[in-house]
Parts: sequence; C-alpha cells; structure tokens
Amino acid sequence: MTVPEPALPVDRLREDGWVRIESDQRVLARLPVVTVHGNTVVYGDDQLRERVTDASGCDRPWRFFFATRVALSPSPPGSIPSMVARIVRSRVRDGFADRLRERGFTDVAQSRRDELRVRSGEHASLTGYRARDSLTCKDGQADLPVEGWVTVWNHDGTFYVAGGAYPVVDLGDVLGIDIGTDPGTFRTELFELIRTVGE
Repeated sequence: MTVPEPALPVDRLREDGWVRIESDQRVLARLPVVTVHGNTVVYGDDQLRERVTDASGCDRPWRFFFATRVALSPSPPGSIPSMVARIVRSRVRDGFADRLRERGFTDVAQSRRDELRVRSGEHASLTGYRARDSLTCKDGQADLPVEGWVTVWNHDGTFYVAGGAYPVVDLGDVLGIDIGTDPGTFRTELFELIRTVGE
C-alpha cells in the first residue's frame, strides 16, 4: 500500500535551516483487523549543525523533526474504532522509543504526557521522553541529556504522527565553545513544527 507523504511547510523548514535527511515508507504494525502503513520524512537542523561544527569540529545532527502520515489497510468503514485508535497510539509511542534507541540514544524512558492542539483543531496526544546521547568529539567524550516528544492524532480518518528530539542543555557548556543554545526554544520550535503537519 502506498501512503502519500505528510503535508509539511517545506519552504519554512528550508528558510529556518532544516534539511531533509531521511524518508521511509513501511508497515508500522500488523494488528488483528488492520495493517498500519506509514510514510515518514525526517528533517535535521542543518543550521545548528554547521554552527557547532565550525566552532568545535564536532559534526553530527543535534536535533531532528519528523512527520508520518498513517493509513490503515483495509480501511475501516466510517469512523475509526476506538480500539484500533488506542492500539495505533500505543504502537506509535513504542515505535518512537525504538527510533531513539536506533539513533544511539540510551536510557530512553517515558517522562510525561500532555496534549497539543494542532492546526486542524484536534487535540493531539503528546508523549515526552528523556534519554542520553554519548558524544565522541575531537576533545573527548561527553554525555548529552536529550528530550524527545511524539504526538499522534486523527483528522478526517487519517492518522498523523509527528515529533522530534533536542538537547536539554546548552551545547556551548557541554562542548566548551562560545555558542549559546536554549532547550526551551528548541521545545517551542518543535511544537510549532508539529502543529503545521497536515496543513
């Protein structure tokens, strides 16, 4: 089954220094009554990456944002049964934790839950995670605490998933360089990007 890519503000992402680093279409889960398919695109903050590389020589992605459009096969008639919706949300959360581990993060643990109102008006279920990222740069190793968020919602019969992760400390302090980063700003920007998915 082919799933269209999620609609994203590509021009805005480009202007803000984000570049597309991955795209993937795959089966996300096989449930007793439906198969869950997803088309995912991932963006990295290339502007931040370049700034840190120039200042420290440590070249790596520091934060990412992703969005997934989900389709069910066979498509259930009418509204999506609440049981299927609950299972999809659970699989999304587990899948995000696995994705963080695949990126090399350790000590991945769910931290809290909240809601986020997206542009289409739905209240999206938001789940936060804490993790650690071991850095190996030219000046040695450092342990970087990170925060990740994933959210899922259903609009007109289509599920959308979005989220990302970012450092929760000032990279200048960790790397010993003259560059300031603000985790609060990173979180705000991530939530704003999540709100634009599906526009």
